[in-house]
Amino acid sequence: MLKLLEGFDDATVAIESEGEVTHKDYEEVLIPRVKEILETHKKVKCFIHFTEGSTYSVGAMATDAMFGFRHLLSWDKVAIVSDIEWIHKAMRFILPIMPFKITLFAEKEYDEAKTWLNS
Repeated sequence: MLKLLEGFDDATVAIESEGEVTHKDYEEVLIPRVKEILETHKKVKCFIHFTEGSTYSVGAMATDAMFGFRHLLSWDKVAIVSDIEWIHKAMRFILPIMPFKITLFAEKEYDEAKTWLNS
């Protein structure tokens, strides 16, 4: 499940995952918020907090890839906060090929991730 987080500026989509993230979560939570931001801003900042036990369905992965690819140049900065091992392993492959700033933070760096995103 994805839920929007509060306390971020109007150019930021801030989400937290809990349990299984599905295609429906993207369609109902993430994508509408990104589209809303793009109505008034050229670029979107993104804060993602993956909580312990978060998993991704195949549908969520496919939706993430398709939506992300279609909006590849719409991202400004992405901060990912997690201690989940599979997230860290996946990011080792993804980080070097992204055309925007993306940084992975540990749980204990949650506040630093917010500061980095707004710097």
